[in-house]
Amino acid sequence: MQPIRYGVVGAGVIANYMARAFTEGRDSIAVALADVNRTAAEKLAPALGQPRIVADYRELLADPAIDAVYLATPPFLHRPMTIEALRAGKHVCCEKPFMLTQAEVRDVLAVQREHPHLKVNCASSRYLATGTAQRARALIAAGDLGRLYRVSYEQVIGAPKPGSTLPPWRNDPAKNGGGITFDWGPYDLDWLAFVLGDLFRPRVVFAVTGHYFPLTPERVPPCLDVDGYYSAEIICDHGLTIHWERRAAEHGPSRHNIELRGTRAGLDTYFMPLPERPGMVHHAYLGTDELKSTVLPDAPPNWDDTMVNPIRDLSRAILEDRPTANTLADNLRIHGVLDAVLASARTQQAIRVAE
Repeated sequence: MQPIRYGVVGAGVIANYMARAFTEGRDSIAVALADVNRTAAEKLAPALGQPRIVADYRELLADPAIDAVYLATPPFLHRPMTIEALRAGKHVCCEKPFMLTQAEVRDVLAVQREHPHLKVNCASSRYLATGTAQRARALIAAGDLGRLYRVSYEQVIGAPKPGSTLPPWRNDPAKNGGGITFDWGPYDLDWLAFVLGDLFRPRVVFAVTGHYFPLTPERVPPCLDVDGYYSAEIICDHGLTIHWERRAAEHGPSRHNIELRGTRAGLDTYFMPLPERPGMVHHAYLGTDELKSTVLPDAPPNWDDTMVNPIRDLSRAILEDRPTANTLADNLRIHGVLDAVLASARTQQAIRVAE
């Protein structure tokens, strides 16, 4: 079976992390690379397998030898590029955040419906193929936890190194959507949507956000004009509530924990690589015994596989003619929550999530 031929759009940091997806000998190869920065493109090209380089991404879209595109561009370009790619007959893997608003997702969905054979996924799906995510999803779907009533999802990221810099668009909500809400938030919500399945039906959100702030005169986050922390309560159908919180660059250690609690059992897990953690832990009371906590054997996340998973998944979905793990319906729900978080933080009111 012939591999899926990709055009890569963008030669920035994230495209460098994704490069192995096109040279690992699976189902994907890069045949062209587009970036207005020729120097950056020439630096990335060897890691991609030396595709031809062009300055204008539209050359890729016009090339019949390209089956799909990987969009590794700033978020404000995702909507127009995804729509143009679909209209050019290309499958699309788009970096996260997928879009800036739920309305933009609706625009993409409308175009994709005109080309139903084309598949679209978002790179927020990086962590969905891990053994822990797959097992958690299976346990919940099988009813092992009983009726799931509470999820606590808390992630704290350490402070940046002194002198850290980011591209200017990362500090501009008009171009990036927001700060940590749009940088890490899509990963969180995509993981929740995948693991919870049909239980992830968010209806109401109450949230607060706050901007990054200097920790010391020497240790200043490089994006002070966007949010660096948020805390949200999400009310879903059937009595499920989700506490969702992320913080970064604060006076404290990193912490990553996801707790899922049901009427029969509970799970403690995490979604990103943490070598110091034992794995996913299953908790349950059995009869009159004390609480039994069991470390499950499923493989935890690792960086090499998680980074390239979105391309692997899209290529297999094309070859097998199946849905991708992350779908447009998922992205519609994800961006509905993100819209509600921003609106709730702005108004200090609970916000109903748009369908």
